[in-house]
Amino acid sequence: MIHKAKCLCGAIEIEATGEPNYAEYCHCNMCQKSSGSSFMVWVVFDKENVRVTKGDIKKYQSSAALARGFCENCGSNVSIHTDKCFDLPIGVLENPDDIEITQHIWSSGALKHVKLDDDLPKYEKDAPN
Repeated sequence: MIHKAKCLCGAIEIEATGEPNYAEYCHCNMCQKSSGSSFMVWVVFDKENVRVTKGDIKKYQSSAALARGFCENCGSNVSIHTDKCFDLPIGVLENPDDIEITQHIWSSGALKHVKLDDDLPKYEKDAPN
């Protein structure tokens, strides 16, 4: 299976091969700040299963462990990069409904208007995966 993704303006295109490791709602402050929203939904792949097929991702090192990728032209969030993983925000995927979200992380940072009333596991900080 190939998951295709692109930014808002189409300058960046990405392909991820195979099933994702997992997908999660992230309620951390950095995701809130970088998205301008209450949370982000990340689809996590091993980095060797993802390739940029068009354009160049600009990166911002938001912490010691990860860099956030974005399109320099339209500003879309397009990725998170760690030593092992390449995460895609679910909204950049061509077929986001194909992805099953499996957990919430940083639930301790969830804004009060966000109701965590689903049956998914909820981790106060990072998940143990």
